Amino acid sequence: MRKMFSVLHYEYKMQFKRLVTWGVLLVATALSLLDNFPSAGNLARLEFLNEPAYFVYRIVSLDSLVLLFGLMFLLAGRIPIDTKTGMKSLLMSSALRKWQYVLGKLLGGFLHVFSMQCIFLLLNTTIYFIAAPFEISRIECIVPLVKAIFVSLVPVSLFVSFCSIALPGMIDIRLFYILAAILFGFNATYVGSAEAMPFYLITSGDLVRLIWVHPRWPFVDMGSVIANGFFLVGSGLVCGSLLFLKHKFWRSE
Repeated sequence: MRKMFSVLHYEYKMQFKRLVTWGVLLVATALSLLDNFPSAGNLARLEFLNEPAYFVYRIVSLDSLVLLFGLMFLLAGRIPIDTKTGMKSLLMSSALRKWQYVLGKLLGGFLHVFSMQCIFLLLNTTIYFIAAPFEISRIECIVPLVKAIFVSLVPVSLFVSFCSIALPGMIDIRLFYILAAILFGFNATYVGSAEAMPFYLITSGDLVRLIWVHPRWPFVDMGSVIANGFFLVGSGLVCGSLLFLKHKFWRSE
C-alpha cells in the first residue's frame, strides 16, 4: 500500500505544480463569473440568481463543464508520458506492482479533479456571497455546497479522472481527444428540459436536480437520477478496471 500511496502522492502533487492547470481554473472561473456574477444585468436576466441554491446548481450544471473539459485533456497524457519519458520502465524495474501503479494513477487523478472542482465551486460561491447586493445567510450557501459535493462533484470527478487516465493507456490518445471533444460538445449544446434528462449527461444530468429544482417543475424523476449516477460512477469504474485487465501492460504479462 505504501508504494501505491507514493504513486498517488506524486500524481496529485505533480498536477498541482502545473501552471496550465491553474490557467484552466482561472479561465473557467472568469467565464463562470461573467455568466453568474450577481450584477444588476445578470439578476434581471436570471430569474432565480438571488437564490444561492440556484447559483450553485447553475455553476455545477453549466460552468463546471469548461473546467472538466480542460482537466480531462490534461490528465489524458499521464500514462503515455510515463511511457515516452521512460518513467514507466523505471518504475517497472523496481518492486512496484501493476495494481499499485494503476491504482495510484487513478486515485491521484480522482483527488486532483475533485480538489479542483471544490476550489472552483468555493471560489465562485465566496465571490457571489461577498458581491451579492442582498442579504444571504451562510447556511443558505453551505447547504447547496454540501449537496453539490456529494451528488455531483464526487461522481463527475470519478468519471472524468478514471476515463481520462485509463483510456489513453489503451487506445491512441488522439482518438481519445476526439471522443472527449464529441462528448463534451454534446453536453455543452444540449438544451435543458423539464422532463427527465438523458442519463449520459456529465454535469447537467438529473443528479444536479437534487441541488435545486425549478419551482414550476418540482417533480424529480428518481429513476433518471439513479441512472445518471450509475452512468457516471459505473463508466468510470469500468474504464479504470480495463487497465488492470489489459495484457502486455506490465512486466509480468
